[in-house]
Amino acid sequence: MNSYAEYLRPFLPYIPSDLISAQCFDRVLSVAQHLPAALGIGPFMFECSLDGRPAADFSVAVMASRDDHAALSRLGSTDITTPPLDNPGWTRIRQFARSWVDGSSLLSHTVEEVWLEFDVCLARDTPVNTPSVFFSLGYQSPQEPALRRRLSRQYVRVAKEGLDILEGRTSPVTLSTLAECFHILPAFARILFLGAMISRGTGTIRVVASGLSLEDIVRYLERLGLQKFARHLPLIADISDLTDHLWLAIDIEETGVAPRIGFECYNSTAQSENNRKWADLLDLFVGMSICTDRKRNALLGAADMSNREFDELAWPESLRRVSKILGPAGFNRIGLHIHHIKVIDRPGVPLEAKAYLYGSYR
Repeated sequence: MNSYAEYLRPFLPYIPSDLISAQCFDRVLSVAQHLPAALGIGPFMFECSLDGRPAADFSVAVMASRDDHAALSRLGSTDITTPPLDNPGWTRIRQFARSWVDGSSLLSHTVEEVWLEFDVCLARDTPVNTPSVFFSLGYQSPQEPALRRRLSRQYVRVAKEGLDILEGRTSPVTLSTLAECFHILPAFARILFLGAMISRGTGTIRVVASGLSLEDIVRYLERLGLQKFARHLPLIADISDLTDHLWLAIDIEETGVAPRIGFECYNSTAQSENNRKWADLLDLFVGMSICTDRKRNALLGAADMSNREFDELAWPESLRRVSKILGPAGFNRIGLHIHHIKVIDRPGVPLEAKAYLYGSYR
């Protein structure tokens, strides 16, 4: 039976070894072989370090619009039965997927997509088969205070339903801090994703927010108790000037919001213009010594996929059949592009940068 790994292999020849090594690809494939082929058309992302290591972690999307959540809920039973999926983490992930499919759950009416993020090469000597789970919320903070309080409470209930399944039980302290993240979010800003960091076993919850200016981010973090978080703030301001959108990623622990701040850089123009903007940003990173020249060139080379021809014979047979049935409307190429770049600010260490290379069949 086909697995996700067969859908991933056609992309690998187009990713330079300076970006991701063959050994790291082997680890990615060892994880992907346990995922169902139903998820195979993508999208997926490689989370690439921008330092000297040719290493990456791996994420795969699960989309409700394609009934991917149903395939995920069956994983390990009717789809693929493998020992690596027989553990408490995967049991909770399948429980989450079953609740997501259930039309009576809060998750089913709110969550549109989930990303499974596997720690493969960046932080571990061996890949971890149990991923962290990021689920979408799409909460937008209303301008009117009473409506904001009411709506934020509704989304906190959705968050609790999902996190209680994935984490076993969300502690009252963590839930209180999470609720504060919703309640004080500036008007029109959004909380897009929550992440249960299952693979790390820490109980940490990641919050990903958008629609905030850098000034909004500073005030927001100060209200959450981080008063001395941004010794690199002038550098973050320079980075913000070279990107269209700056998202915020923060971690909630038992002790409150952790002093590890992620600044996610996005561009929203046409692909060719985006590549020029990414080149300018990466040039800045090289000058800041948080990206090597070789990584800059390898990343931009991998992202320049738009005019290349591909060997359809390398595609999985099931996808070739679908492409022929659909004719001109079918899949006829694969694409890679830079989805976003994250800069991480942690106390006592230099800034760290990672690029997220996004792939899909089109």
